[in-house]
Amino acid sequence: MTKFPHLISAALLSVSCALSAGAAENSAISSAGLSLSGVEIPAAGAPKNNQWMTLRKIKLNEAQSDMNDTLVGMVQHGQNIDNVVKELNANGFKAKPFQDNLGGYMVMVDVAGLDAADYAIGLARYYYITEVKVGEKVFNTLFGFNRSKSTFAVKQGTIKGGMNASPVDLKINKLNWTITGGMNGSPVDVKINHEEHTITGGANLSPVDLKFVWSTEEVSVEGGANHSPVKYTVNWKAGLLEGYSNNAPLRLEFNMKEDIVDGTIVAVKGYANHAPVDLVFNKVNGHIGGGMNNAQVDVNLVNCDLYDFLQYVFLFLK
Repeated sequence: MTKFPHLISAALLSVSCALSAGAAENSAISSAGLSLSGVEIPAAGAPKNNQWMTLRKIKLNEAQSDMNDTLVGMVQHGQNIDNVVKELNANGFKAKPFQDNLGGYMVMVDVAGLDAADYAIGLARYYYITEVKVGEKVFNTLFGFNRSKSTFAVKQGTIKGGMNASPVDLKINKLNWTITGGMNGSPVDVKINHEEHTITGGANLSPVDLKFVWSTEEVSVEGGANHSPVKYTVNWKAGLLEGYSNNAPLRLEFNMKEDIVDGTIVAVKGYANHAPVDLVFNKVNGHIGGGMNNAQVDVNLVNCDLYDFLQYVFLFLK
């Protein structure tokens, strides 16, 4: 196995030190549904989408700052490097394994002729990649200060398909924090206010007036929606969503499998609306299928994931 000790020993520039409050948005970042405003580790009561922690992993490769055609991904200790490389290559990364002199591994990803900034964000999303070291050109592309925010389109996550025997067409704006569109035969227009810790608006032909408390471990939601009291907590580590909504108990069990390289399928089982819930989420293609509310579920998630679906589960309960 080839060794590159000089890449490990170099001091790396922290992304959070390189950014200021007035840093401009960037097309690669916004197209991934992320924002420079979400780079800092969120304190309790300052919620951010869990995926936004991705940007903190991307560091300047000070040892070889001109290496813009290769990304260096540091692999979490204890991971099976063969499985890591297999998964990355299966998902479109030209990755090769290398060993450092500290008993760990890294992957070198060839991005020559590709959108290196976009690939850096994609690589950083993998839980077992602890850092992504990029060349100066790529780093500046992501975090440069001389770009106009107005020139970049806001990227929206979408949830489309069918459930509750009706079409679903939702847009989740991850920069302005709105959820709009339609489902359950009615319009959805919801605003998430991080400063006030509120979720307000209308959905399912009912006012929405909720408060939430957020941390990296769990999120709790309480108030009113769907013409009924709502109170539930989603604990990501325990894999449990529990509480009540729609005048019915609510309990969903899941395992995100973030510590399993090949864990691409997540089952969500339990009950809601006095009916069983049996869903399957595919991390690779973003599809959720199965049954819920005594009806078939067939929806596709783009630029969002199961975290979004579970955090805002009140929307999907007819």
